[in-house]
Formats: sequence, C-alpha cells, structure tokens
Amino acid sequence: MVFSRCCGAQKLLRLASRGPIVLFYHGVVEKIIDPEVQQLHMSVRDFERQIQFLRRHREIISMDHLYDCVVNNRLENSNQVILTFDDGYKNNAEIVAPLLHGWTIPFTVFISTRHISEHRRFGTYYVRAAIRYTKSGKIRLSAMGRSFDLTTGTNRLAAEKTITRMVKRAPQALADQIVGECIALVQPDRWEELNARFASDEPMSWKDVNYIRSVGGSVGSHGHDHCILHANQPEEVVHQQLRLSREAIEQNGAECKYFSYPNGTLDDISQVAYSALKSTRFRLCFTTIEGEFTPGVDRHLAPRFWAVPDYEEFCYTLSQTGRQNGPYFDSCRTMQAGQLAFS
Repeated sequence: MVFSRCCGAQKLLRLASRGPIVLFYHGVVEKIIDPEVQQLHMSVRDFERQIQFLRRHREIISMDHLYDCVVNNRLENSNQVILTFDDGYKNNAEIVAPLLHGWTIPFTVFISTRHISEHRRFGTYYVRAAIRYTKSGKIRLSAMGRSFDLTTGTNRLAAEKTITRMVKRAPQALADQIVGECIALVQPDRWEELNARFASDEPMSWKDVNYIRSVGGSVGSHGHDHCILHANQPEEVVHQQLRLSREAIEQNGAECKYFSYPNGTLDDISQVAYSALKSTRFRLCFTTIEGEFTPGVDRHLAPRFWAVPDYEEFCYTLSQTGRQNGPYFDSCRTMQAGQLAFS
C-alpha cells in the first residue's frame, strides 16, 4: 500500500475516479486509551497525518460548494474532498475545529440534538463501557430476553457486539430499555470514573456548536436521538426525529440544510425514512454507502467514505474510490425500486 500514497501512483490508481468524495469521521482525541471503548475515535496524530495528505494531494471544499456543484452539474473534479464528522463529540470543538480553522479548511459536523441539549452520551458508548468494565461475570438483559457469560475477555467482546447489534436494529423504545439495563450494570461512582477516563465520548454543548460555526464549520442534522431510521422504527418516530432535530438546530441560530443518516447503510434506511427526507428541505442527505459524487447522484442517498484511521489503508482507499461507483448506483436503484412499491 505504500505505493498508493506517492503522488504519481495516486494519479495512476485514480484513473477510474469521476467526481468529488465525502469523507466521514467521528471523534479525534489526543490518545486512544482503550480501542474497544473508543472505537469511534482516532488519535490527533493520525488525523493530522491524513489532513496533511489531503492538503498535498486534494482540494478540500465546503459542503455548500459541493451542493453548488451538484445543482449546476459540475461534478467532474475528482480532486475535491469534503470533510464531515458524525454525532457531535466535544472533541470536534476542542481538537478538530482549531486545527482545521488554522489551515482554513471547511468542514461539517452532523449533530444528534438530544445528546447535545441534555448532555447525554450515546447509547452504544454505555453498552461498550458497561460490558467491558462491569464486575459481573454473568448478566441478564430482560429487554433482550438473553443472558451473557462475561467470564472471559472474548466472551465480553462477543456480548458487546451482540448487544450493540440489537440496540442498532431495535425500535428506539426497546433500544433505550437495553441501554438502560446496561447502565445499571455499573455503579454510579464507577460511571463517574469511566466518563472521566473516556472524555472522548462526551457530547458537545450548544456553545461548542456555535464555536464551530464561528470558525468556518457548518452544522447538519444527525437526528434527535441518533435513532437509526430502519424499517423497525415506527413511521411517527421517523418524522418526529427529523422534526425535532431541525427545530433544535434552527432554534440555536443555525441553518439546517444537510442531514446524515445514523449508521447510514442501505439496511439502516427504511422506505419511510427515504420518502420523508425527500419531502423535507434538506439539500443533501448522507449515507455511509461508498461512492463518488458523479452525475445522477441521489441527493437523498448521498455517498460517503469512512476515513479509516490506518494511514496506509486511508491512502489506498482514496486511490480506489472510483471502483465503488457501480455498487453505489446499484444501491440507489434498490432503494428507488422499493420506493416505487412503497408509494
């Protein structure tokens, strides 16, 4: 993969590229203490290295610039990159924003508004931390109707993955019950210690959101509860999530023009959600389906690439983005065919 980060190699490998790409990150921290708990974060050293690569080899543009290219059919520049950050972690304001502002680099943060308003951490953080650090060797989660053996590290990791998967696939009310039972596995004073240790997962405040806007960042919606909008979510919940998140952002003085689906795979987006977002004022709605921005891109099923922390893999991924355009449009056709049947 070392070959892929050479300037000449990049140009050669990217012959199949046809348009801009959008990258998504989550959090950036000074140091990763526990990769299992902090799996959504990368070290500032790795982040700075990636940004320096992009500054040398790409043109980093704003979300509004990308939208302008979409509406005016100017998507031929495969050298352009857009930076996005999902969830709304406090480190986006404390670490990411000052760095990018210093380099005059635009970026967009998609925020989950209830977590910001209530200073509430994300449910999957509580699952990861609780299963890893509970003193119990065996637990039962009534909301799932399952028991888990936690006597070995391997068992804990398997349990965490199973519970997280259920939280992500369950209706929001059930997901909240599961997370609540996980929180109860750890004593409150121990949670204080864990939350201090893993400050990485602290959500930002509205003051942080305003700071991001003041240094050239923009803000979009990531839902209200980080509710994954799959087919198991009731229709009224989907509409409520979109309405509440937009209202919260606009009440705090920001425009809400862009949306990012929580989790964002094709399986995480129901026909109800896709239809609801097509009827809103959101200009672009982002998935985690890989692909470039090329003519015909679905504005409400917009593609993005995960910025994998490993530098060599990151460079390689950026050299191969054009290969995902075919699969991306296959995903669009699947969703659009389902939409015809849905309507």
